[in-house]
Amino acid sequence: SEMCIRDRLHKAISKLPETQRRRLLLYFFGELTYEQIAKLEGCTKMAVKGSVDIALKKLKKLFEKF
Repeated sequence: SEMCIRDRLHKAISKLPETQRRRLLLYFFGELTYEQIAKLEGCTKMAVKGSVDIALKKLKKLFEKF
C-alpha cells in the first residue's frame, strides 16, 4: 500500500548520516538546488551533489531490506 511505502521510505531516510539526510531532504522536499544548499552550508555544489548521490544509493539498498 502507499502508506507502507511511505513508512519504509521514512525509515530508510532516518538511517542516513545526518548531513546526507539533511541535503537529500533540502533537495527533494525543500526543492532547493545543489547551488542553494551549498550556499547555505558554505560548501561546494559538488559536495552537495556527492552527498545526495550517495544518499540515494544507500536509500535504494536500505529500501530493498524493508
